[in-house]
Amino acid sequence: MIYLKIMEVLKTDAEQLARRVVNDLLNRGETEYHKKYSQEIMYERVYDVYSTLGYWLDRARPKEEIRKHFSELGKKRFEEGIPLHEVIMFLMLIKRHLWLYLLEKHFFESSYELMKSLEMNNRVVLFFDRAILAATMGYEAELVKYVESSKEEGLLSKFFKKK
Repeated sequence: MIYLKIMEVLKTDAEQLARRVVNDLLNRGETEYHKKYSQEIMYERVYDVYSTLGYWLDRARPKEEIRKHFSELGKKRFEEGIPLHEVIMFLMLIKRHLWLYLLEKHFFESSYELMKSLEMNNRVVLFFDRAILAATMGYEAELVKYVESSKEEGLLSKFFKKK
């Protein structure tokens, strides 16, 4: 029941949730590189996660599918030059804003629903942990390829640019 209610919130309020995350993302000091992209691009990226979260949380969904999808995301963000800590912060903010939104809307009407929501929270946390791990693995795989193929001096300057 709680799962279905949360999935309904994601369907109906994904746009509003995505806008909140984008606003937070683009106003944080820890996410400077994301500011290179327009609000529309950032919105599409956040909305994509919220609008497909129900799909990813389906217990029948193979874990390998999550790993593959978010590993590709990590590779893309590496190619875009976004630092790994910002890729991780991106996913953490999406997770955080979902729960803040549910609490703000007084989503849980009883202690039973609150208890059930904790079970759902565990599923969401596990999903995002897997997504972060997979994105990190994809990012690192691209980093290794880049390092192995590069003969340039100052290679690390790509990753540790001063602002």
